[in-house]
Amino acid sequence: MYIGKSLMNGLKILGFDKEAISDVAREKSLEEIFLSTLFFNYMIVLIVFFVSLVFGGVTINGRDLNENVFFGLLMIYPFVYNLIVYGVYALFGGVSELLQKAKTVKPLISVGFHVGIVYAIVLAVVGFAFAIDVMYGLFLFVVFLIYFLLTMFLAISTLYKYSFNQTLIILFIPILIFVVIVLLLGSFVDMSIIGKLLFLN
Repeated sequence: MYIGKSLMNGLKILGFDKEAISDVAREKSLEEIFLSTLFFNYMIVLIVFFVSLVFGGVTINGRDLNENVFFGLLMIYPFVYNLIVYGVYALFGGVSELLQKAKTVKPLISVGFHVGIVYAIVLAVVGFAFAIDVMYGLFLFVVFLIYFLLTMFLAISTLYKYSFNQTLIILFIPILIFVVIVLLLGSFVDMSIIGKLLFLN
């Protein structure tokens, strides 16, 4: 099954297997892995949906989530997740291409979708941790971000054969762009509105 193959490849990449990175980068079509990741995420959403029904809803730090909003977000999550994976890896690949025109974005996007199927499980675990304890969930999320940057660094250096310094530049430019976007959103968007929509109390 293609999902099983993608999952194994993703685990190998997250195990810092350079050969696996090179192998998945040569994949000709991204449609199948895109659909596999989408289907896998919908399976996770289905499990979360039934678990939340069994326990009578989801609470975070004693606060009940608005079920209508929560289930609505669950429905769009798999597709949005795929778009985010595509956008993130395309951004890092685009910066790599800017540094040297001979490099292309597609190999890194292919790697992104293969690790994305594993990241889907990791993020589900992080989300579960947030439901238990926010600080614990936040700790796991920070660990996930650090690990993501390490694997991204390895993927860029393996695929594009850049030096340590060049790879660091490619790694930090998108991070800088993301931080600027978050600061701008924080300046113009009232974040308390999100809390009011998500929580009942």
